[in-house]
Amino acid sequence: MDAVIVDTNVIVIANDTDDKRADCRDRCQDRLQQIIDQHEKVVIDDGWRILGEYDDNTRPNTRKGVGDIFVKRLLQNLGNPEICTMVPITPLAGNGTDFEEFPTDIALINFDPDDRKFIAVALAHKRDNGRVPTILLAIDRGWLQFMVALANHGVSVDIICEADMQRPRQRRKGK
Repeated sequence: MDAVIVDTNVIVIANDTDDKRADCRDRCQDRLQQIIDQHEKVVIDDGWRILGEYDDNTRPNTRKGVGDIFVKRLLQNLGNPEICTMVPITPLAGNGTDFEEFPTDIALINFDPDDRKFIAVALAHKRDNGRVPTILLAIDRGWLQFMVALANHGVSVDIICEADMQRPRQRRKGK
């Protein structure tokens, strides 16, 4: 069974009701449904950093969106190794976003501190289980400039909404 790490933006977009991202939303929903149907195992950290972020961005008890259902199922199955693997990551002194498992690489120095936990979990899983899970990402353009550096460390990222990430950014009204 393949293992994946789900970036929070996949869950948020899967719950989105705005039709301007309907294609991306549908792909995120399909991907989460594939996981729910037990085609892939989810990897998270044992310190609840990822689950805490999921919880902050969903309402798992309302069971309305696919993202909410995904998070609720994950919470209900934390002890089931067929569905979820929890790995320890080692925080370094500081603000709680730097981890021993995150590569010391000048090419990654500007990688978003809030997303470093996903990389640390991927590399901790490799350390503990011999395989690096794929990180699922929806549309976070901030990752694009780091893809080569991440690949150099064995981290694989599956961009679910690649076409959306390649489009020019639209300006928000009123700005």
